[in-house]
Order: sequence, then C-alpha cells, then structure tokens
Amino acid sequence: MDETKTALFELIEQLAIQSMMVEPEDLPGLGAILEQLEKAEELGMESGFHSIQPLTQTIRKMVEKIILNEFPDLQEGIGLIRTGVKVIQSRAAFPDHPESSEEKSFWERVRSLTGQEGSAKSEGNTCIEREEKAAPPSPLDQDLELYRDFISEALEHLGTIELNLISLEQSPENKEYINAIFRPFHTIKGVSGFLNLHDIQRFSHAMESLLDEARNERLHITREIVDFILESVDLLKDMILDLRGHLESGSVGCSRFEIEPYLQRVEILKEGDPLAEGAGPGADFEDKKVPRLGEILSSKGVVTPEDISKALNEQGGERGGLKLGEILIKGNKAKPGQVLEALREQKQISSQYNEASVKVDTDKLDNLVDMIGELVIAQSQVEQNPVFLSLRDQKTVRDFSQVKRITADLQKISMSLRMVPIRQTFQKMVRLVRDLAKKSGKVVDLVMSGEDTEIDRNMVESLYDPLVHMIRNAIDHGIESPEGRQRAGKAEAGNVFLRAYQKGGNVVIEIEDDGQGLNREKILRKARERGIVSDEALTDHQIDNLIFEAGFSTADKVTDISGRGVGMDVVKKTIEKLKGKVEIFSYEGKGSRFIMRVPLTLAIMDGIIVRVGGEQYIVPTVFIKETLKPRKEDVFPILQKGEMIKVRENLLPLIRLHHLLGVFTERQNPWETLVIVVENEGVQKCLMVDDLVGKREVVIKNLGERLKDVKGVAGATIMGDGRAGLILDIHGIFQIDQISSSGMERPTFKQTGGARRVTSNGHGDDARCLRS
Repeated sequence: MDETKTALFELIEQLAIQSMMVEPEDLPGLGAILEQLEKAEELGMESGFHSIQPLTQTIRKMVEKIILNEFPDLQEGIGLIRTGVKVIQSRAAFPDHPESSEEKSFWERVRSLTGQEGSAKSEGNTCIEREEKAAPPSPLDQDLELYRDFISEALEHLGTIELNLISLEQSPENKEYINAIFRPFHTIKGVSGFLNLHDIQRFSHAMESLLDEARNERLHITREIVDFILESVDLLKDMILDLRGHLESGSVGCSRFEIEPYLQRVEILKEGDPLAEGAGPGADFEDKKVPRLGEILSSKGVVTPEDISKALNEQGGERGGLKLGEILIKGNKAKPGQVLEALREQKQISSQYNEASVKVDTDKLDNLVDMIGELVIAQSQVEQNPVFLSLRDQKTVRDFSQVKRITADLQKISMSLRMVPIRQTFQKMVRLVRDLAKKSGKVVDLVMSGEDTEIDRNMVESLYDPLVHMIRNAIDHGIESPEGRQRAGKAEAGNVFLRAYQKGGNVVIEIEDDGQGLNREKILRKARERGIVSDEALTDHQIDNLIFEAGFSTADKVTDISGRGVGMDVVKKTIEKLKGKVEIFSYEGKGSRFIMRVPLTLAIMDGIIVRVGGEQYIVPTVFIKETLKPRKEDVFPILQKGEMIKVRENLLPLIRLHHLLGVFTERQNPWETLVIVVENEGVQKCLMVDDLVGKREVVIKNLGERLKDVKGVAGATIMGDGRAGLILDIHGIFQIDQISSSGMERPTFKQTGGARRVTSNGHGDDARCLRS
C-alpha cells in the first residue's frame, strides 16, 4: 500500500509538471496527460484515495474534448485542467478535509463552461457527459488542422526513432535508447487512436508492445530486430505521408496498407529466444587499423569528403552532443540504413583488434558490489580484532596488508562498474531550455560542461526532475526579458550554465544563470503572508532557502512554466533522499547559482565516527565544517534559544546528541566534550559528542521497511567490532532538535558553588529529559 501511495504522489507531481507545459495544439502532451490521469485513477483506487476519482474522470473527458477540438474555449480548457490537477494535489494530500474553496470554484467553472446543471461530482452526471456514439466519424470529417499537427509531430517522432536506432544497435542493452524509441511509438499510438486512424494505431501499438518486451528485459535487441524496426518506420512513414496526400487533395478515405505481415512478425519476435545473439556495446574505434565511419561512407560514395568535413565542424560546434552519423542523417546527406551498414562494417573490422566484452545482468552486478562490501566489512573486523592486533609476526602483518590493498582495489573496481556519465541526462535539458525560452518570450543559451562526469547509475534517473525544476526556475524567475536585460546593460541573450564535476566523494551539479538574482524582499513578504516565518530578522541564506518550502511561489500569477509552488520542494526532497544537499548563492542583478551535492554512490560514504556515551555513530563528512573543543566562557544560555556556543564571533546553537538519541553520558558540560560544527541548508549548528573515533569509508546498509522512516538516521553500517553503527541524517537531527526545543524547555545553566552546570527542567543532570 505504501509503495502504491508513493507511486501515486510521484505521478501527480509529474502530472502537475506536464499540465503546466502543455498547450491546446500539443497533441503528444495531451496524450501523455490522458495516460497519467488513467494511471492516477487506478493507483488512487488501489491505495484508497477514492476522492480523486471524480476529478480524474472529469479532467480526462476535458482533455479528450480538447484533443478533438470540441471544447468551447480551448485555452480556457487548458487553464481548467491545470486548476483541476492542483485540486487533485490538494485532495491527495488531505483526503479527509472538506471541499476547499478552490475545489468548489473548479466545479463551478466546469459547469459554466459545459452548460451542466447540478452537482458536477454526482454519479452519472459528471461535468462532461458521455456522448452517445454511433459509428466512428471519418477522419476527414473532423478538424483538418488537428490532423496536420499530428502528421508533423509523427514525422518528427519517426526521425527521432531512426536516430536512436543507430545508437541502440551499438549499445543494445542501453535502456535509455530503448525508452527513447518506445516513447515516440507510444505517443503516435495514443494520438492516432483519438483521431480514428485505426491502421496507424494498430501498427504503432504493435511496435510499442515489441519495445515493451525489450524494456522489461524479456527480449534482447539484435541486428534483426533493429532492421525490422527500421522497415516498420519506413512503412509507418509511408502511411502518414499517404494521409497527408489525401488531406491535401481533399479526397475521402486513406489507402490500405498491408500491415498484417508486420503484425505477425512482431508476434514471432516476441515469442523468440530472449537470449538470442546480439551485439555488445560499441567498440573503441580509435585504433588506426579500424576505418572511421566517415571514411567508410566516403569510400562507398554515400557522402563526399566535404560533407564529412562540414559534419565534423558541426560536431565540434553547436551540435557537439550529436554523433557524426546523426549529423549526416539530419542534414539529409545519408540515410539511416546507409549509416547502419557502415557502422556494422566498422564493428566487424574492429572485432579483430578489440578485446571481447561480456554483457552482465544488472542484478548480478549489484550482488557483486554488495558482496565486496561485505568483504570490506569482514576485513575491517579482522583488522580491529584484539588477537590480530597483538600479533608480532611481521610476515602475517605484511600478508594482511596485501589482502587489504587487494580488497580496496576490488572495491574501487566494483564501484566503477556502477558508474555512468551524466551526459544523457544533461542532453535532455537542451530541448527543455529551448521550449521554456520560447514559451516565456526570452532568449536563453544553455552552456554545459562536465557531461562526462560519472555517477552511480541508480542515481541518474533521480536527478532528472530536480534539474528540470531548477532550469525552469532559472528561466522563469532568473533570466530577464530581452528588454529588461538591455535596460540592465546586459546582452539580450541570457545564459544558463549547467556544470558537473567530482569533488571529494561527491558529484557536484551547478545550475547558474546571469539573470536578476533572487528577490529577497518579495520572498520574505510572501513567506510572512503565508505564515511560514515570523517577523524576526532572517539572514540572506535563510531567506533564500524559503523557496524550498512546499507550495511556496513568488509568482503573482500561475503561468505555463511556474507559479504553483510544486517545483523547488521537489528538488529538496529528491536530493535529500539521495543523501545530498542543495545550496543557493544569489547576487542581486547578477544572477543565482544553485549547487546540488550528492554522493558518488549510494553504496559507500565517507564519515567521521563519533562516540556518544557507550554508542558510536557516523556523521557524514559532507555536512561537517569543523571540529573544536569549546572553552567554558564560550558557552552561553540564551532565553528562548537555548544553549549557544561562540565560534569565531558567531553564536551557534548547541545540540546535545545524547539528549536527542536517548543515550546516557557522564560528560554533561560542553567544555568537557568535543563539538562538531555541521551545516544544513545554510544553517550551522554544533553537535556535542564525547570523542572522535576516526574517519572511515563505510558501507551503507538500509534499515529495512520497518525503520526506513525513522527521523535523524540515514542508514547503518557494520563497525569493526561487529556491532551496527547508525549513520546520522543531519537534516533529520536539525528537525528533531527544532521540535524538541519548541516542545519543552531548553537546558539552562544553574550556578552551583561558583561553577556553572547544565540542568534540564530543574532535574539536575538528567540526560534523558530531551529524548525524541
């Protein structure tokens, strides 16, 4: 049930994003919204959120009518869909709350637009009545403009499929390429179904089902399958061009194509051997004995040397993200089949000189990494065993050191197998920036660097949504209009910089713009209006971080791009889920820089082992600023703020870990202990610990389903003595401390015989009174 609920909330977030980007003429986008609504309705029924069903059904009918150009006012309909999705978000978040004013307004607008009377939600009387359907209307009886849009979009999708097929043959196991081919077929199927183009719908559905087998690893992509998909693309293109010819001539009906042999072939391929022989990953073609792609195409007379030279120049310039074959195809210098044939010839030649590669199931790879992690833990336990420490035999010590080095090398190699470049995620942002700039009427250039930076493959997909929100935020709120930039003495074109690099054990992703920066005055005013903060003074960092509050937005009105407040909190939640953090640096009139730091991998991390009482905990080094031993005169009790420690003229709140974690310790005075200064979201606090045990790279273990929601704990690891050590979640620790300090008194100093001692609620040195 929890998994279904989580999936529903994630789907609603995606639906909110999609609804803000869609326009009445965007048939693929409307088709995607329809599918998301259907899925949301299913998940809502499964997880008990029955109250969203009338909303999803109503919005689905509106989308269908907009696609068929039957809605009274298309632009008003899109606005109503966006409002409806927002109501779904509220209804899912608070299912038991009474109907809000926004929800009532939504139903009233539905009734006024569709001419309905009575309750919009009553059963059998939804906002858009189900029409009595006779035989489906002829395609040409409907809006011709709708069909022209479909033809244009479909031909563009087929071009995308051809380009990705070339990459897929080189990397048949790459799910990114499979999905990039699956999605266009899926979109063509959905829209053609609405337009009653039955043959196109049947054919694209068959191709979609074939690729779905590959997505679910039940079918292995081979050269035969790639050839068949290319042939199918050609046939589908002919069918769409035939439709265009009929529309242009004004004649009724479409030609019949023999698609049955293709449909039968799909079923044969789906029932074939899933382990059929297929090409491995693309080989390294830099060997001098292996001819380059351009040389092969030129020798066959497909392209001229001038064509190759021009394509290479484009590859080094504005089309730097494309391969040579893709540039030649887009420039109509070569056909996809010709490029594929040349690539196959190149691979055949290179196979004589390159080492063989083996395809490994990802589950096996994950098991290998896990077992090596266990080996590292076992090696650490042996190393700290008192019997081993007492050994004086030099040969045994040298042999163990050799085992330790080999284990470390194994761990590095195994972790590198899970790493993939972030390039593909970055390249998806190019189209996003173009579309957002067009919608907002701005001129924006995207400058990318560090695309080859590697990150754990399990984290790549998770970073996509945060990047989308950050870039959307930069373009909508950061970059000024061309006129505004000219008034500010800037170039008409704004810049968004997307960078990635490794620093320590983290991958750092920066999104920077040269726009106007954050409007802190407006942020603070909006936050106070919503009751998020009081009238007390806030630092610039604290004001900046208010944009991560759920539902917070400074937009005066909702636009296609933003304004609903569903973006930046998604960034924060996702990055925290990945055990990372987000920082903001904004300069008025100059722009803003958002920095996302996430660990290289979710399997291991660097941490400082600390002792609190008789327990040991791990504090992730990414949050640690410094450690110090405070002096007695640097510790102050402050009314309504609790204990503070003076660190270089700054007063920082003190968190007694033994209070929060319910651990007894004999050291009660901060000046008798050590303090670790940690930072989260621009806020620094001091953690009081007894001792620092050491710095170590630890293998992260999940806490399991029953303990996964425990605040303040990010995971666990096996210590050298065989006991489990908890990895502290600094964000959660800050939250617990805030709740504890607001719910009960903070410890205060009490003068006893000239000495200051810390007591809690008048109970002496009781260390248990602030348990969470």
